Amino acid sequence: MEEPGARGISLWLMPEGEEHDRLSALIGRLAERFATASFAPHVTLLPGVPGPEREVLAIARVLAAETTPIPVDFSVVDGLEHHFRCLFLRAHPRRALRDAHERAARRFGREPQASFDPHLSLLYGSLAAPVKAALVRELAGEATTHFDAHALHVWRTQGAVGEWRPLGSFAFVGDD
Repeated sequence: MEEPGARGISLWLMPEGEEHDRLSALIGRLAERFATASFAPHVTLLPGVPGPEREVLAIARVLAAETTPIPVDFSVVDGLEHHFRCLFLRAHPRRALRDAHERAARRFGREPQASFDPHLSLLYGSLAAPVKAALVRELAGEATTHFDAHALHVWRTQGAVGEWRPLGSFAFVGDD
């Protein structure tokens, strides 16, 4: 089955340090186990941003300069019948996270998504319901995690996952 492609440029929040390494290793193990693409751990703040990279990066730099670090908390492993949400950690929709999404959407001339559902994907693809349910139980101990996002990461998310590339990263206010 052909992998669905993403489009445009995406704004991400990413864990750092040990939490990045732990989640990256988990994503890698699951990708290997199910023969799917591996990817960097992230929470998508705003997907599918169109436009020339230079303009998107300039707006992202301004947005980051007016944003303070964002706490991101997870407590549930979940899965949907959606390629990019096959298996994921559901983030608590804290006000700071929703506000960051709303500011980002408006900066890029879009309406904020009423259905904004922040999450950190663990596996892309499609799994049978019993397999997914077993994985949710197996990974329940991985669910309670937290990171503070200290930067806005801009990624070219055009095409297949293996083609995605970082374009830039901008520290939030108060972070060096």
